[in-house]
Amino acid sequence: MFDTSGKAQTIEGFGVSGAWWSQAIGGWTDAKRKQIIDLLFDQDVGIGLSIYRYNIGAGSGEEISDSWRRTESFEVEKDVYDWNRDEYATRVLREIHQKGVKNFVAFANSPTARMTKSGLVTGEKNGKSNLKEDMYEDFATYLVDVINHLIEDEGIPITYVSPINEPQWDWQREKGQEGCHYTPEECVKLLKILQNKIELQSVKDVQISAIEAGEWKTAKTYIDAIFTDKELMTALTNFDVHSYWSDAEDKMNIANYMEKNYPSIELNMSEWTEMKQKRDYGMDSALVLANTIHDDLTVANVSSWQYWIAVSKYDFRDGLIYTNDGTEDIEETKRLWVMGNYSKFIRPGAKQINLAEAQDSLKASLFYDENTNQYICVVINNDRTNRSVALKSDLSHDFNYLQVFETSENNNLSKVYQGEISESFDVERESVTTFILKAIP
Repeated sequence: MFDTSGKAQTIEGFGVSGAWWSQAIGGWTDAKRKQIIDLLFDQDVGIGLSIYRYNIGAGSGEEISDSWRRTESFEVEKDVYDWNRDEYATRVLREIHQKGVKNFVAFANSPTARMTKSGLVTGEKNGKSNLKEDMYEDFATYLVDVINHLIEDEGIPITYVSPINEPQWDWQREKGQEGCHYTPEECVKLLKILQNKIELQSVKDVQISAIEAGEWKTAKTYIDAIFTDKELMTALTNFDVHSYWSDAEDKMNIANYMEKNYPSIELNMSEWTEMKQKRDYGMDSALVLANTIHDDLTVANVSSWQYWIAVSKYDFRDGLIYTNDGTEDIEETKRLWVMGNYSKFIRPGAKQINLAEAQDSLKASLFYDENTNQYICVVINNDRTNRSVALKSDLSHDFNYLQVFETSENNNLSKVYQGEISESFDVERESVTTFILKAIP
């Protein structure tokens, strides 16, 4: 049997952002909205996501032409709030909580307009920081006030607050989405003020999630600035990165650097989607997603993995589910079900077990769940032919029952086998397959 003391990390969960769809889907008819939420968060009919990222809006208006990318801000003016705003997005938030989800991240892409240098929430004209020097306290107060409202009035157990998103980029009033650039020093300043505000107001069980770095390869400057600060090193438990434009070597470099210099800090992958034009419903983009998840879990050893846009109306390889503008169409993708190969079975608290990485197109990751006493192995077959996976091992001496769930051209997370463990199992060409090994008396 595998030695579970050799675990790489404990999994916190798999999630998705509510940005750019919840404020639309929240206004759909009850049946259609429920169908979306069930597909994403229900463990029986859907993929059982366990983390949800709620977007604290900065209040973007007509400067963002695409209505899906606009957000409502609760803030009316300094210290004055209208909690009836963002009605549709908060409805989705409540209904996801009712599904049993317990891990919620509240994230902001920009301060509200009154706090910005440009007077807009889409960036500053020269691409530099858009947060006014005298507004750091105000921004921190706004975030804490929103979190307190969500916890106390809405009953949502906010786990993390994320005040900064992709600070490396020079957001330049492109009017496409909310965004704000920060230097490493500006990140440290805001994080310390926010941490102090959280402590002073005794915000229960909420930690700062930072900094949503836009890619792995340029994250090091921010890492050192934050974690060489004694106050932040004590207060923070994780560092969040996005996997855009990053390969396995980029991830390995940062993971090794963190292990060497800041071993107490966990890594999270908090946003990714394939940056490619044209819709794809099939296994092509689903395999890109699976391989990205695999590398983030096994190379970067992230503790949580969170997708970007769950529902898309765009002609892009983004949504786990597609809809069409002005309709309540629901179109599932293979990406949805491939993510479920991980999220439905690798539950919060499961521990990853290190495996020797095969140097071919067949990739495997292994997890042990102490709560259910079962092993979960996810196998990606990138080949255009079926491949055989050996199952008989020291592990199977103690675990005698197998369930197999497949996502492929012909199956959507379908159970394709259950019964005794055989010597080997053939996995379908271009597929993602989850093996559940149990001990049955």
